[in-house]
Amino acid sequence: MDYYQCAIDDLHTEIRRRGRKPTGSPDRLSELLFEDDERRGADATTVKTEGLGIYVPRDVNLSRTAEFGRTNPANLLLNEKIVYWTMNTFFTTLQLFFASGRSCTIDGSRLPDGVLGLDPELRFRLTECTYEEEGCITKTVQPDKFARSFKGLRIREAVVAQRTSVAIKMNTSQREVQGSPLSASVIARDVHTVVGLRLDGMKEISYVWVRSGAVVSQDNRVWGDVRIAGLRNDVAPPVLAFPLHTLKPG
Repeated sequence: MDYYQCAIDDLHTEIRRRGRKPTGSPDRLSELLFEDDERRGADATTVKTEGLGIYVPRDVNLSRTAEFGRTNPANLLLNEKIVYWTMNTFFTTLQLFFASGRSCTIDGSRLPDGVLGLDPELRFRLTECTYEEEGCITKTVQPDKFARSFKGLRIREAVVAQRTSVAIKMNTSQREVQGSPLSASVIARDVHTVVGLRLDGMKEISYVWVRSGAVVSQDNRVWGDVRIAGLRNDVAPPVLAFPLHTLKPG
C-alpha cells in the first residue's frame, strides 16, 4: 500500500504496532511500511482475526452475487480433498475442485476492482506444485505422475472469521490538526469477512481474503468480504481419476 501521503502521526502509530521504532523521515517510514507489506503480505496488515464459526454474517449473505450460487456453511468443506484449483481467472474467486467430484467457489467479487489473496502459509501449501500460464494460476496440487490418483490436500478445518486490517484511505476531513498540513491519506482500519482453511501439512488456519486493486478505491473501502458459495457436483470421480481428455476447470 502507498503510505507516502499519510500524516507522520499515523506512520508512527503503525510502525509501533508492528513492533519497530519510529525513527526517520516520513519518506523513510513509508518505505519501511511498504517493504514490510511486500515481505510479509497480509500478515503485515492484519491487526486481528476473530473466529465467527461456520456461517458468514447476514449482510454478507444478503449481498451475494447470483452467478456463484447460494452461500454455504464452512463445515461442508471438511475432509474434502483438493486436487485442482484456479484463482482470479475471470472473476475475483478461488475455485476448488475436489476428489469427490464436487467443487466450490470462494467468492470475493462484491468488492469493485478486488483481487483475491491468500495468507502466506496457505499460498505456499497450494502453490508448491503450481505454475502460472497465460495470467491464470492453475495446476493440480499433485505432481504430474500422481495427477490421475485420488490423492489431494485434505481440508482439516474450515471456518469463517472477521478480520481487522490496516487500510489506506482518502482523508475526507477538511481540518488541519495542530497546524500540520492536511494529509491526502489516512491509515485507517477495515473490518471484513475472511474464509479460513487448514490443509494437510499446516499447523494453523490460514485465510482467503479480498483487497481492492485500485490505488484509491472509489467508495473508500480497501478490504472486502468473501464467502463460500456454489458447492455442487461438478465432475464424477471416475472421470476425474481416468479422464479421457485434458480437464480444464471452470
